[in-house]
Amino acid sequence: MTTEVAIIGGGAAGFVAAITAAKSGKKVVILERKERVLKKVLVTGNGRCNMTNVKADITHYFGKNIDSIENILDSFTPKDTMEFFNELGIICNEEERGKVYPLSGQAASIVDALRFEAEKLGIVTETEFYVRKVEKDGFKFKIYSEDKRKIEANRVILATGGQSYHELGSNGSGYEIAKELGHSITKLSPSIVQLKTEKYQVKGLQGIKLDTAVTAYGDNEKICTYNGELLFTDYGISGNVIFNISFVMPLYKNVEFEIDFMKKFDYNELYDILKKRKKILGHLTMEQYFNGMINKKLGQFLAKMSGIEKLSKPVNTLSDDKIRNLCDVLKKYRINVLETTGFKNAQVTAGGVPLDEVNTETLESKKVKGLYFAGEVLDVYGECGGYNLQWAWASGHRAGESAGN
Repeated sequence: MTTEVAIIGGGAAGFVAAITAAKSGKKVVILERKERVLKKVLVTGNGRCNMTNVKADITHYFGKNIDSIENILDSFTPKDTMEFFNELGIICNEEERGKVYPLSGQAASIVDALRFEAEKLGIVTETEFYVRKVEKDGFKFKIYSEDKRKIEANRVILATGGQSYHELGSNGSGYEIAKELGHSITKLSPSIVQLKTEKYQVKGLQGIKLDTAVTAYGDNEKICTYNGELLFTDYGISGNVIFNISFVMPLYKNVEFEIDFMKKFDYNELYDILKKRKKILGHLTMEQYFNGMINKKLGQFLAKMSGIEKLSKPVNTLSDDKIRNLCDVLKKYRINVLETTGFKNAQVTAGGVPLDEVNTETLESKKVKGLYFAGEVLDVYGECGGYNLQWAWASGHRAGESAGN
């Protein structure tokens, strides 16, 4: 088969690139490794598809030379994303923290809208096409699949995704293709992922879930604070607040989290509450001190972490210093983060093709004329909350526009 533009990767970035190139009149083929396209989009946002974030700008993205892609984000904004999908029949709905979802609440709506538009534009989709080799032969690219099929194209857009969610198609093969074509790859790290901690700091807390504020420190420097649900696990910590804040892991060598279990109260208010509890619950032991205030098991754990060795200690014997220690662990409980749970559980890959090897005005390779990049395969990743999909749409649009000229 011969085509003008071949898109390697049938995900979010690949489809927008294909649609944009096809609208300029180009013959376009999408090559997808799995048996179905857009499988990762189907599971994003817990199956609801957090399609963008109204706050998406350069401050929410990371990678070396990240400022060089600001023009791409500014030229295809969250408003442009919503208008793009509105024209495909999607009604967009903004929710908390600027997150945008289809009003249907179904990621399948986004998948279907993209598929229907691609079909309307005559875009050919080849599934189960596992690209094993890409060669530049004169002005043409030759693309070979694992099962010996061959596609010839004038231009190629590499939109294979990262190394997360192997079962959904992004197995890191795009990095190998890029390397074979002369590109280097930066260090790859999992992001938007559960985290492993020191065992003693979470021992016995597995399954406890509660609303918290978590502040991240990298190399002893305060980075950011997020509010949300924290879940203790047998290996460490999870929950939406951890997914939101885990973007810091690839950026620092030593990461610590400070957890505020009592974010409704400031330190002095909490101190007064604990002093009052000493008075009204003085006839009890520390085993019952937090009853009705915080999860019982967590309260007993934190009491021990504050320095109270025996929970049989009478409440009425608490000194002011001990109460301050309790305030400290309730408001500023420190956890050492050791590592992530790996690419198998990660939603996003940090790292990829370096931006200084790409013309960030066009997303064309500086090494191979006619080769373009879009999405997660590049050394760009964003925070949790619709930012990574916004990068997929914006970069896909720019790559498709450039390859379609």
